[in-house]
Amino acid sequence: MRSLALISVLLAAGFLTAQEQKAPIASNPALEISGEITRVGLSPGEGMPSIDVKTPEGKTWKIRLGAMRYLVEQDFNPRAGQQAVIKGYKVADGEVVAATVTLPEAKKTIRLRDQNGYPLWRGRMGPPRGRMGPRGRKG
Repeated sequence: MRSLALISVLLAAGFLTAQEQKAPIASNPALEISGEITRVGLSPGEGMPSIDVKTPEGKTWKIRLGAMRYLVEQDFNPRAGQQAVIKGYKVADGEVVAATVTLPEAKKTIRLRDQNGYPLWRGRMGPPRGRMGPRGRKG
C-alpha cells in the first residue's frame, strides 16, 4: 500500500513539474517596452517578422514577433507611427522576442507566447509541426 502511495506522489510531482516547465527563451530577462513603431519588417526572406520601436528615451529596440501565418490569423497589422507596448524577453542588446504586443490606439493586443514562454503559433502542448517539403511531404 505504501508503494502505491509513493507512486501516486511521484506521478503528481512529475505532472506538476511538467506543467511548470519553461521554454528556454523564458530564462532571459523579461522586459516591458513602450514607444513608437518606426519600422515594420514583414518582408519575405527576413525570417521572423519584426517591428522597431523607439522609446521616449531615444533607444530603438528590434522586436521579434512570431510566425507570419499567426499574425495574419490574429489580424495583427502594426504600422509605423503607432504607439506600442511590448512585453517580452531580451535576447540581445537592443533585441527582444515579444510575448505580447499592444497597440493602444487600435485597441488591439496580440499574445504571441504563453505564460511559460512557448510560442502560441505552434499549437497547444505538442511538438513543433513539421514543415512540408516541396512535394507536399513532411521533410
